[in-house]
Amino acid sequence: MLSEEEKFRFDLQGYLVIPGVLTSQECSTLSRLSDAHWPRQPNDGLFRRTEAISQWGEPFLDLMDHPSVLPYLQELIGPRLRADHDYSIFMQPGAQGQDIHGGPMRYESDHWYHYHDGVIRNGLTVATWVLADAGPGDGGFVCVPGSHKTNFIQSVPVEVLRQERRPDYVIQPELKAGDVLIFTEALIHGTAPWVGKEERRALLFKYSPPHSSWAKIPYDLENYPNATAQQRRLMASPSVENHPKVAADPMNLRD
Repeated sequence: MLSEEEKFRFDLQGYLVIPGVLTSQECSTLSRLSDAHWPRQPNDGLFRRTEAISQWGEPFLDLMDHPSVLPYLQELIGPRLRADHDYSIFMQPGAQGQDIHGGPMRYESDHWYHYHDGVIRNGLTVATWVLADAGPGDGGFVCVPGSHKTNFIQSVPVEVLRQERRPDYVIQPELKAGDVLIFTEALIHGTAPWVGKEERRALLFKYSPPHSSWAKIPYDLENYPNATAQQRRLMASPSVENHPKVAADPMNLRD
């Protein structure tokens, strides 16, 4: 559950960092298993991305409803939230980034942020699991804090979106291995070129309200024979009926 200060931070910035969710050993294990499931190929570039990391086994699938993170997502999206899709981004030193994008969309979109009477609600929301440090100036995730509430999204200069110029309102949060970065897709954000000494490794799980979907292809539960009951509810197709309230209940977790 978000503390009062965390509510203030998220409402102010559009993102929140939960420090030290994973231990260094857990980060190392996930990184090693990533290499086993997704070995680097000779023709791979410096920037790599692949989908459906939740199919890499229980250690990855269990990030979907991690008891230290799920309560945050429930409070930010609602108790009937659903898992929408997941993927990974690995960047070696020198990798180029991705254009700045996102921001609040008024029509036909999942990119929104609302507050009313003490309750925060978001559309598409991201939990990014950080497996390697991102120090000051290293690159990776960048954003415009507070832009999830902007009324002037079309006023961002094209050269800023293309990261040809970085004004002082675009920032790169410092992240440590084991942190989880949660942000709303209503936040203007992107990926800066990576200049860190080690490879950037991030695992991203994205969530939506129960009635909507951003992914073109929904989860196929047949690919998850070992999923818990709670994980299966999270991965169900968009429908309020398919998504009863979920809870970070340790009884749903594997030993």
